[in-house]
Amino acid sequence: MTDRLWPLALTWFLAAVLAHDLVLFPVYALLDISSASVLRALRGHRRSCAPPRVPVLNYIRIPVLGTALTFLLFLPGIIEQGAIAYQAATGQTQEPYLARWLLVVAAIFAVSAVAYAIRLYVSGITVPAVPATVRAMFEKGEHVLLVADGPSAPVAVVATSAALYRPAGDRPGAWLRTPWHDLAGLESRAEGVVIRFAPAAGARSRSQIVSLTSPAELIAVAKKLVAEGAGSSS
Repeated sequence: MTDRLWPLALTWFLAAVLAHDLVLFPVYALLDISSASVLRALRGHRRSCAPPRVPVLNYIRIPVLGTALTFLLFLPGIIEQGAIAYQAATGQTQEPYLARWLLVVAAIFAVSAVAYAIRLYVSGITVPAVPATVRAMFEKGEHVLLVADGPSAPVAVVATSAALYRPAGDRPGAWLRTPWHDLAGLESRAEGVVIRFAPAAGARSRSQIVSLTSPAELIAVAKKLVAEGAGSSS
């Protein structure tokens, strides 16, 4: 307050607040609305069309916001304002500011593009829903680890933290539950996945074949859980 220029500083601050709220905010709000309209037009938006799997707007908003914010922060260096004073204080010039700011902007957009690509890929992975009949058989704390589909069935096997579920061949719509400690293992053959059950006392070991489109992941999960189940049962 002892500086003679404090009224000028206060005036600049108030003018910046008014300029942002009355000028800049309406401008970038209008730009945001316009960009959303342009994106809808580009994808042929219709009222009857389903929304996109991953809206791209936020992956544009954030890089643009980062670009504007960093430009505001480094504007004096970018336009080389006070170059003489800067060089006298640091012994360096302000020439690298523009190139480095452009590199920062490129990095921001690149990270946003990679994040969008990952979200788009993940959203395209469809996981078959676990049938309600199977979920009704879950015990407390049991959770799904893997849902495997078959050549003619959207869900052929459900692997959980406690058991393996498979359709009952003689009863349409019914499912069989086998705890992991009751399985001897799984192996892949040309005709499908062979499920080998642990031999019961006084009974012959039996097996069952289930056709799956991608058996490798189920076998890897089953080997681990069968070993754990066998260890816990003993």
